[in-house]
Amino acid sequence: MASSDSHDPADSDAIAAEIASQAQGLGSVDDLRKLLYEKAKVSRKMSWLLDECIRVPGTSLRFGLDPLLGLIPYGGETVATIFGTMILGEAGKKGLPVGTLARMGGNMIVNAAIGAIPVVGDLFSFWFKSNTRNYHLLNTYLESPDGAEAAGGWWPIVLICGIVGIVFALNVLAWILLGTLFYHLGSTLFEAIT
Repeated sequence: MASSDSHDPADSDAIAAEIASQAQGLGSVDDLRKLLYEKAKVSRKMSWLLDECIRVPGTSLRFGLDPLLGLIPYGGETVATIFGTMILGEAGKKGLPVGTLARMGGNMIVNAAIGAIPVVGDLFSFWFKSNTRNYHLLNTYLESPDGAEAAGGWWPIVLICGIVGIVFALNVLAWILLGTLFYHLGSTLFEAIT
């Protein structure tokens, strides 16, 4: 897959030569897959930690720290998103196309936006598993026969900072709205009692 932004052909050739030299000693496609698997190790571990590390006893249901961090008021969802950006950062370094990185960012924003709603958002995070989805997008690209790694440049960092900023703003807004709702319910209840 070719990246939609332009890269210096010399950089792409150097990266392709590095991958080819690493792959020369490999005897089969399975060996190449193992190499790619190693290249995405951090993303795989982060995805597992945030979305799959805890199994509900007696079931096949799994969840991770993401929905648990979302339970922390005033920023838990932001903390989970910051950890999740490690997958997005690794994908940017691997040279994933802008469209795929945008989908990954979209997964994070949807998870964080709905996750900012107390309790309902945590149940959504339990089901949606944005980090696992993003790891699968990264892994699919790395395993594709025409996917080549190219330098990601600086723009993934800007994308990550933008996503964290949006998630933080959504989290704060959700808690402000919830506080306002409780304030108005409490004052109405107090007026009804007195």
